[in-house]
Amino acid sequence: MRKTLGLIILLFVLFTKLYSEKPIEEKVNFIPEEKKAEYLFDRGIGYYNLNQYSDALNFLEKANKIYSDKQDFHNMSRCYNNIGNIYNKLNIFSKAMEYHLLSLELEEKLNEEKGVISSLNNIGNVLKNIEKYEQALEYYKKALNLSYKINDKKSTAITLNNIGNIYLSQALYDKALDYYNRSLILKKELQDNFGIATTHNNIGISYQGLGSTKKALQNYNTSLTMMKSLKNGNGIASAHYHIGITYYEKNDYKNTTVNLEKALAYAQNYDNKQIMISCYKILAEIYSKQNKHFKAYTAMKFYAKMKEEFFSIQSQKQVAELQIRYETEKKEKEIEFLKTNASITDVRSRENELLTVILVVLLIAVAVLGFFFYFQFRQKANSNKIIEEQNLKLTEAYKKMEELAKTDILTGLSNRRDMYQKIKHETDRFERNEKPFSILMGDIDNFKKINDTYGHDAGDHVLTKISELMLTYMRKQDIVGRWGGEEFLLLLPETDIQGGKQIAEKLRLRIKNEVIEHKDHTINVTITIGISVYDRIHDVNESIKEADKAMYFGKIRNKNCVITADNI
Repeated sequence: MRKTLGLIILLFVLFTKLYSEKPIEEKVNFIPEEKKAEYLFDRGIGYYNLNQYSDALNFLEKANKIYSDKQDFHNMSRCYNNIGNIYNKLNIFSKAMEYHLLSLELEEKLNEEKGVISSLNNIGNVLKNIEKYEQALEYYKKALNLSYKINDKKSTAITLNNIGNIYLSQALYDKALDYYNRSLILKKELQDNFGIATTHNNIGISYQGLGSTKKALQNYNTSLTMMKSLKNGNGIASAHYHIGITYYEKNDYKNTTVNLEKALAYAQNYDNKQIMISCYKILAEIYSKQNKHFKAYTAMKFYAKMKEEFFSIQSQKQVAELQIRYETEKKEKEIEFLKTNASITDVRSRENELLTVILVVLLIAVAVLGFFFYFQFRQKANSNKIIEEQNLKLTEAYKKMEELAKTDILTGLSNRRDMYQKIKHETDRFERNEKPFSILMGDIDNFKKINDTYGHDAGDHVLTKISELMLTYMRKQDIVGRWGGEEFLLLLPETDIQGGKQIAEKLRLRIKNEVIEHKDHTINVTITIGISVYDRIHDVNESIKEADKAMYFGKIRNKNCVITADNI
């Protein structure tokens, strides 16, 4: 009996394994037709929650195709909405806006007021991400008025929180606080504990911006307690991080260290790279001030590693390729449609001409044949012309997408991907003329403090101004790129380590003496620069890392300085 039962279990396991290894398309075929679209939709949402956006898009687009064939507008809107959210996550904002507008159009057509509110909020989120704050507010306020109209407390709470986020981004802490408090009241009525905890965290940030440390800590601690009860690791990490930052601003390094180390532990468990990067950077500075040099070095090493992973060239490349793939497929479909349309028109024309020939028989046979061949020639020529025009547009789209993939959106500088290509080109030239080139890695000092003091729009303004200054100040042959965050990488062709140091020192002084005006504030900026030289002794990636290490060594030592790799 036991042997029989064991054999049955074994066969079941083998069957399950074989089934699980079948291709996705093969699995879908086993699902009843009426449930296939929902299965695809659910799989898409699952991949979205796992941050596997390419797979998520694949499933959602297939689900949407089935819903479109059935004219199921409600579920089409759900697909559009989630596809838009994916493109928003990928920073492909034009596509995100396109899909959210399609979703809004369908929801308005269906008179689904809750769906309209959701679409309005999502459009506002896209506009917020591209810093169109006033336009974002317009959509949020439309959503807010409609949620009040239908007395939907959940939608109202979400929208109030979104408006608070806009004002927080603009460093308008009083206004942000007002909207967060109104959102908090509703979330308490709804017993939305996660929402309550998140809002307390946002309220804490607002109070911190207003300089009310005590109230900030009270809200952070409330958020922390609730997140612990919910066992939400990312929420716990965020609360500990903000508590640590608050103590850091008070120069209370003991409490800063305790909270940041706890934040780091949770962030590592939940792979929250943004919090990990911030924690490592601040801990490195604190350990350095406390003369804990080994801990400072270790923290800075992990910071550099995490930051490199977070801003990896591969992720940027995947995003760019995804965007190019989307545009390419769209253009190819348009061309295919034109070809098909031209073919259908051609067939219909032949039928009409044949009917004419039958009716008039021999009376106008020569004229009909002449007209027929002439029409064929013109039709083919027109079709070819249209297809050529579409091919030209497709080529232009390729070029545009490639250019976007090479450029940092905020500063207009070369991005990390493009800088890698330019460095590769320089190494190829080195093989021919054996003239070394210098790599400069620069990082704006205390950039987080600029964001916290004046707002993120001020931080972006500083990045833009420093980029313009570098472009005008550097030599014509030098190449400037944004490496990530507040970091810049400069490539100096045919320049040895001493030449690179002289240029870097002049640039450092130029930036130090630059006065940046933003709204009613004057912002003084300094930069720390690390230098290495490529001379075939090291791999080029090693040369970049050496410049990076030299820059971090300067950060730990005293900032606002130039350090060469051979001086570490």
